[in-house]
Amino acid sequence: MDSSYMVRPNVYEIHLIMNSIWNTVPYFVRSWVLLLRIKSVMKIKVNLQITDRPSDPLSTKLIHLVSTLIVLLYNGTCAFQYTEATYGHESYTILDSLYVVMVTLSTVGYGDITPDNQWSRVVMMLLIVIALVVLPGLISDVCDTLQKRKEGEGHVSKGSTPFILIVGSFKFDQVVEILDGFLNKESAQFHLNVVFLDINKPTEQLKMMERNSIWGHRVQFLHGSVLDEKTLLRVNARYAAAIFTLSDQNAPNPSKEDERNTVRLWSLYCHTKVAKEIICVREFKQYLLAMNCRCRGASTLLTNLLHQRQPINNYDEGWQAQFDDGSCNEIYTGNAPACVRGISFGQASLYLFEEAQVILFAVKTFLHSKNEYEILLNPSNSYIIKDTDVCVYIAEGPREIRDLENLPSPRIFYVADNVPTIRKKPFETNSANVGGWSPSRPVEYCSFASGKTHYFTIAKLPSNRHAILTGSRALIKRIGTRAPSAVSMNEETDTSVPLCYSLVEPLQLEDITLESAQGMSGHILVCLHREAINMFKFIYNLRSPHIKPDNLQDIVLLCPNKPSQKIFQLINTFPRVYFIEGNCRQPEDLVKAGAKTAKQVVVMSEKECLDEYERNSDSPAVMTSHILDLLLEERPKHAYTIVNLVEKANIRFMHLLQGKDLAEEIDVFYTPAYAAGDVVADSLISNVLLSQTYYKPDIVSIIKTLCGMPGPLHDGSAAYLLSTDPEITTATAAARLAPHLTSIPLPTEFIGRNYAELFKALLLMHEILAIGLFRAPDEALGNELPFVYANPVPSLILKESDRVFVFSPPGWL
Repeated sequence: MDSSYMVRPNVYEIHLIMNSIWNTVPYFVRSWVLLLRIKSVMKIKVNLQITDRPSDPLSTKLIHLVSTLIVLLYNGTCAFQYTEATYGHESYTILDSLYVVMVTLSTVGYGDITPDNQWSRVVMMLLIVIALVVLPGLISDVCDTLQKRKEGEGHVSKGSTPFILIVGSFKFDQVVEILDGFLNKESAQFHLNVVFLDINKPTEQLKMMERNSIWGHRVQFLHGSVLDEKTLLRVNARYAAAIFTLSDQNAPNPSKEDERNTVRLWSLYCHTKVAKEIICVREFKQYLLAMNCRCRGASTLLTNLLHQRQPINNYDEGWQAQFDDGSCNEIYTGNAPACVRGISFGQASLYLFEEAQVILFAVKTFLHSKNEYEILLNPSNSYIIKDTDVCVYIAEGPREIRDLENLPSPRIFYVADNVPTIRKKPFETNSANVGGWSPSRPVEYCSFASGKTHYFTIAKLPSNRHAILTGSRALIKRIGTRAPSAVSMNEETDTSVPLCYSLVEPLQLEDITLESAQGMSGHILVCLHREAINMFKFIYNLRSPHIKPDNLQDIVLLCPNKPSQKIFQLINTFPRVYFIEGNCRQPEDLVKAGAKTAKQVVVMSEKECLDEYERNSDSPAVMTSHILDLLLEERPKHAYTIVNLVEKANIRFMHLLQGKDLAEEIDVFYTPAYAAGDVVADSLISNVLLSQTYYKPDIVSIIKTLCGMPGPLHDGSAAYLLSTDPEITTATAAARLAPHLTSIPLPTEFIGRNYAELFKALLLMHEILAIGLFRAPDEALGNELPFVYANPVPSLILKESDRVFVFSPPGWL
């Protein structure tokens, strides 16, 4: 008891001593403790892991710098005023004290107010020393952080939301096209921002765009890798409205770049847990090239429907006015308007065209037989539009689609009156066995190379590699199964398996190698430059079951080197495919490959890895096309050349040997070669698909359906046809007879009549849905090449040389 009583006074005494020492410290000096607390508060989110949103390093360092500067000014002002009031003869106001401190720190020294005692001088010297020790480091940190931000190592702030993250390697022209798609549209979100993440540092052009362009306040260029978790946190990837990752188009090895891009996709998926769509531009390119061989101008028609364009005011030639009117149409989707619910698809399509010049060409509906939503092309009068359907249109703008909600329901049932009767049917029959041929019976042909007889029929793709290339989930699921019987599905009615014309027995390279194509005519000549690339998707489209067996064209691949075994195994199951060894830039090799007798000559692109300023010059494809122009001055009627380019700007070189003097400022959309469908440019597809996919989530599925690509789950139109038409009992017949995009000659009864009458007659008499015209060269319009005219005005007068882009009716071939 006594000992504890003796200790207690010592504790009180120590407390009083410490409190007395603390009280001797001027109050204003305690602000330095406040500065430390500010730093702790700024780090509290990170320390406690309240959120995974990273703090902006530039903002953090600016707050630290400003807080330190304020504390210095505050302490200097208080200390100077205290020493002058205590030891000096002057009494300065707070403003005077702040003024002298700021003048001292800025090393100006006006001399109007000076310390008049030694303690004030000590305060000023200490202030200068502390400022020299503390401030330079803080200012340097801010400058370094700002420099890193300029070089792309910045941070996506909260004020940038909503934003889209685009990962890849970018060039200035590519960025302009991407931004034009996202930020310069009628449907663009007003506050949407776009963040580009590149593993390379942004170029000076991109930095200038970020500072000075009309989109500068909505664009940010960052440098980093999505494989780094810190980079994903820095760009706030988890909070992006959408993420797109692009393969480098300039990569010397596209296959390896695709592998790297796949790993980037996995990294993003692991971080965000979201991935909905994978788009392969090369896949679209090959399908569009093949569609151009089957239906000239189809590539331009579909590419224009992806681009949002405004009409120009002045035209140099008459054909440009019609082409421009058609190119301003675009694909739109929307819930079925009240005016067409409960009526047949054909009646609804005709009503909307006559009332609003909007073409309803497809619906997205739920198929109970497959338990999936599928896109049905031109289901025609057998289909009744439901309340839950999503309609797919061709229209000039979103306003036209919104106005459909205000249309009244049709008061009449349309009949084919006051229009000519089409005597010759555009499609042959609605029988499952066209021309007496059954898909189950093999067709024979004599090989042009070996003279042997080979057999082919419509069948599913044979190998696992084909399954991966088509993207069919049904085929991919079969990988690893020992036999077809191990797969629990009825192949006779399975519409998820892609079908095509396939050989009964695969061929060897010797069986298809030609020394010369002399004597061959009407074939497709494909010009390859250095090596035989993977042409599977191109040939697969040209062996579609929609084509009658008698109409299959021979395909000749001209290449300096023979295909590798790996590449050859992808195409050795297709019938009527040949290979010739030769250089497509040598006229004698082109003649040997039958260029003068071919119906179509397809010139593939080749990516050249030159210097920074001349990458992707497309010179091999451009030079080959010019050699063909000189070589084929006289060629068969309806024969044409299709050139594949990487960059759209190189389209202007297509007319140099044709006497065309194109204005330097002319848009590539108005060049004759593009309008005719004779050019397919990768950049016209890749960049616009990003914005289209964001604003229209179904657009990729729609374009794939139009191009004839196999769907990941089912062929929607074939599945619907199989479940509704009792005469069609197999998936093979359904695939052959499903609606598809094609072109037909103008029926002679409509020469000199208007387009509205043609649209009505085709739809009501034959359930054929017209969507545009392919107009032949015409002196009156000034076009030396044909051109595409999508969704023409109803009053347009038709000509004998016109071809009509149509969706075939269900059950017809």
